[in-house]
Amino acid sequence: MYGRFSQPKAYLKFTNHAVIAPYKEGKALMFRVAPYKNTILSDAKAQLTLALMIEENGRHFNKFFPLQLELNQILTLTLSWTLVHPITENSPLYNLTKEELQKTKLEIMVFLSAFDEHFSNTVLSRTSYTNQEIIHGAQFIPMFYKSETNEHTILDFERLNTYEEVILT
Repeated sequence: MYGRFSQPKAYLKFTNHAVIAPYKEGKALMFRVAPYKNTILSDAKAQLTLALMIEENGRHFNKFFPLQLELNQILTLTLSWTLVHPITENSPLYNLTKEELQKTKLEIMVFLSAFDEHFSNTVLSRTSYTNQEIIHGAQFIPMFYKSETNEHTILDFERLNTYEEVILT
C-alpha cells in the first residue's frame, strides 16, 4: 500500500498553449516546460506524437505521426526548456495554414521522462495540446533573467505562459 502512494512525481509545469513561431528560415511548433520544485532533474528526454483525424472513404480514424524535436534530450533540467519541432517539408504540419490548423482535429501528445536525483528514480510527465491550444503567429517571452547583482539567474514562473504575437512569413 505504501508503494502506491510514495511513487515519485515529476514536478513539471507545461505551458497552457503551444505556439507556432518564426524559427531560423521557417517556423516551428514550440512549448515550454519548467520544474516547479527545487529538485535536480537529469537526463531529461521528450517525445512528441501527433494524432491527426483523417477521413478516407467516408470513415474517420486517427493516424499517428512522430514529431521530430530539434533537441529531444538535455543533460539537466534546472530552468525551463523550450521544446522545438521545426516545421519542415518532413513535418505533417508543413502546409497547414492558420485556418486549416483551427479546423483540423489534431492532438499533440507530449511525453517527458527525467531522472530525479532526490528520489533516485525516473519520473514521467505528460501533457497534450489540441488544435484549439495552439497559437499560430506567437513567440514566448523569456521567463528568466539575471539578478540585480548579476550573480544568479531568476526563473519567473509568472512568465511561463507569456507570449507576444508575431507575423509569420
